[in-house]
Amino acid sequence: MHYKVFSTVFCILIAMTVQSRTMKVMGTITDEKGKPAPGVVVSDGFSVVETDYQGRYSFVRHDAAYYVYYSIPADCEVPMLYGIPAFYSKLDRDSVYNFRLKRMQEGIQKRFSLFFIGDPQCQNMYHLSRFHKETTRDIKNFCSSLSMPCYGITLGDIAYTEGEFNTNYILPLMKEEMKEQNIGMPVFQTVGNHDHIYNGLATNEQNPTAMYRFKRMFEDIFGPVNYSWNRGNVHIISMDNVMYDSLNKANKYHGEFTKEQLQWLKKDLASVSKDKLIILCAHIPVYRTRNCSHVLDILKEFQHKVFFSGHIHTNSCHIHRDGTKEYNLASASGCWWWSRICGDGSPNGYKVVTIDGSTIVNQIWKGTDCDKNFQIRLYRGNSVFGGKHERCQLPYGKNVILANVFAWDSDWKVKVYEDGVCQGEMKKIPFMGESDTIPSLTSCKDWWAIGYHTGVIGRGHIKGSRRRSYINTCNHLFIYNMKRANAHIKVVATDPYGNTYSQDQLIEGNAFLPGNKIYESAIPPAKTDVISF
Repeated sequence: MHYKVFSTVFCILIAMTVQSRTMKVMGTITDEKGKPAPGVVVSDGFSVVETDYQGRYSFVRHDAAYYVYYSIPADCEVPMLYGIPAFYSKLDRDSVYNFRLKRMQEGIQKRFSLFFIGDPQCQNMYHLSRFHKETTRDIKNFCSSLSMPCYGITLGDIAYTEGEFNTNYILPLMKEEMKEQNIGMPVFQTVGNHDHIYNGLATNEQNPTAMYRFKRMFEDIFGPVNYSWNRGNVHIISMDNVMYDSLNKANKYHGEFTKEQLQWLKKDLASVSKDKLIILCAHIPVYRTRNCSHVLDILKEFQHKVFFSGHIHTNSCHIHRDGTKEYNLASASGCWWWSRICGDGSPNGYKVVTIDGSTIVNQIWKGTDCDKNFQIRLYRGNSVFGGKHERCQLPYGKNVILANVFAWDSDWKVKVYEDGVCQGEMKKIPFMGESDTIPSLTSCKDWWAIGYHTGVIGRGHIKGSRRRSYINTCNHLFIYNMKRANAHIKVVATDPYGNTYSQDQLIEGNAFLPGNKIYESAIPPAKTDVISF
């Protein structure tokens, strides 16, 4: 008798276990009038399905799934909850998850702007205060100046961790900062390496590996880390490509997509029209991702595609083997909030991309608290940059002009004028590697920015540490030998969208002086003014 009871209980437990592991996720998606919404893509990060003609969907839940969510259709508003996009529902013991869409009265938005925000990297209240007073306000003001819908996308490292010390507690504060009412637009998030929790945590059925557990806090605050949404004729994807090599070492990682992620990407794109523009967002540059070729293979049928990434804190444009452009963006935080400039000399800021249909019709690097037309900085070739910790002597000579064109890519034209007469295009300084630590004739670095970071504030100076972090390569530096000494020099850069930017103010010597915006833009505010939002 006892044996039969035991057997019955055992069978019930086995059945319950099997049922829990094969639990279906199902539901219905309707519009605000209660009408079914067919053809909407729904996922748990592993399975990807479309709603049927009655707006219904169902699939078997993956053990490690954390959310069920849908890809926002192009003709629907971005659903907002407490000021952030809310297109997902946390998975629990329930099986049914229903969603309601709200159709846009004006229909599909053909023209709109995307604001790409790289590496805010706030670690403490001083950083958060600066992000609030500088970045958030500048984004909101610039957004309000545009007569079109605007959407934001971060590119990871919302928080900043020092060594093995987790500072993810700042994430809820950053969530508050990025609410639509504060920043002026819905902001979608991408996870970065500093947004993970590093210390060893117990795994379980929903967290079968430490890699899943590392990102759960970020997901709890911001939602899924692999997802897509649609605007106009554009399909936008954000993915996590941070892969850790050690379970307790914050700096041991590389760029890679898991097999499950690549399968998810392929399934997500299966129902996307091939004439759409595909925008892929990731934290670590895709060109540095180990299985980048697999991503390109999955996207090969799409003629229009572009990648955006962060992580490096400098502006550059990489062209993949299939011709796809990847814009690796400088950061909102610059050199970790020590100044107002990044290591390549780009001002702290963000990229604004305007799209019409499936075509990018404009993009600019918008420096924080800078005029939108400030795109170039000029230096004289015999300048000495720096301060008490270190000085950088440029070796080119007085009659050489250097131009840093922040958002340059291969489709730009950079011309130089002497006394109003065009002398042709400036010569781009080729990439020479990152090994040079002092100015040389082969340097492709902005030594004014380096002089400020290493010499004035003492970050990464010769007798200090972590020097490489503050002497970044600049992939958009140009050189010109003047024909006549003391001629008036003007540099004019034209981007592929017809925008023309000019600069004729030269920075010479230790020019970190107040009163001139070009110089003053490097100097951070006093730390005494911190928390008064």
